[in-house]
Amino acid sequence: MKKTIFLILLLASLKSIGQKSELNITIDERIETIYSIAFLDNYFLVNNHDNLYKSKLKNNFKALKNHKAVALFDTLSKKHGFNFNNVTDWVLQFGEFPELNKVREVINPEAFDESKGDYLIKKFKKEFISFNQDSLFQAYLFEVKELNEKVINQVKQSKSIQHLPAYLEKYYGSELGSYNLILSPLVHSGGFNSKFIADGEKEVYAIIGPNGEIEHIPYFEKEYLEMDMILHEFGHSFVNPLTEKFQNEIETIKEKYYTESLKKDGESQAYSEWKYVFNELIIRAVTIRIANNNFGTEKAKELLDYEKSIGFSLVDNIVEILKEYENNREKYSKFNEFYPILIERMK
Repeated sequence: MKKTIFLILLLASLKSIGQKSELNITIDERIETIYSIAFLDNYFLVNNHDNLYKSKLKNNFKALKNHKAVALFDTLSKKHGFNFNNVTDWVLQFGEFPELNKVREVINPEAFDESKGDYLIKKFKKEFISFNQDSLFQAYLFEVKELNEKVINQVKQSKSIQHLPAYLEKYYGSELGSYNLILSPLVHSGGFNSKFIADGEKEVYAIIGPNGEIEHIPYFEKEYLEMDMILHEFGHSFVNPLTEKFQNEIETIKEKYYTESLKKDGESQAYSEWKYVFNELIIRAVTIRIANNNFGTEKAKELLDYEKSIGFSLVDNIVEILKEYENNREKYSKFNEFYPILIERMK
């Protein structure tokens, strides 16, 4: 009887998790400003697709190619590690232009260390604001307003995208303060995950670039965006802290699983250490199980086949272990309670 009551309460709590969670979908002025600078600098993480945004930037901003902000970005990105997610983490900690006041704290143990180029990053912030003003960026945004609306509306047509935060919260058994999807016509085909604390609440951002274009308008394919990007990128916010917490335990299974083959395949995906590879394997396995539970076995099999094709066959083992978690939610109401058990099972 007590177990029955507990199960009812658990199911009710799981149902309530995610009910108020909404996915905010935007194109962000801060991201577009810094990636316009990156575009003028030929930054390697600007996407390769020709689109109408790039055409307008070439026409409108050609006189700004020698702007101090572009030169400083070049130096910071090439000599001081100001690249990858460090760029998006840095810019999203601020509020709106022109003040660009700091309004949130980055949650990233490996965030950009401003002390490495303290005077440069401070100077860059000043020139970053100046670039936004000198380029008349508001006028540019007005020019592309109709384009932005088309891009956002194309993504919002999905019937499942607004359910994704609830799927994540139900599976992981915990909530975040807000979920924010930032679409960027200039970011490479892929994305970044950024996490912040603002007013005591944890905010998570996925900054995603298009994986194609139709009639020179950036296109975000539905399954790529929802499975590979949102479920995966937001999954980092739930899993990464656990990987940090249990990194000593993760080391105990390194010898068994981190073969030369997996090391090579991990490095080909830009994961240079065992803990990063393991973190990815967990997130990818969970993504497959969420897909299985909400989109069907065929989609889950498709995702698993892809992981095997890139050398991440170990995901299959983890998927099987996760079924124990799913079948015992009265015992493990939150994923963080099962995480050390998962490591034990892998031993």
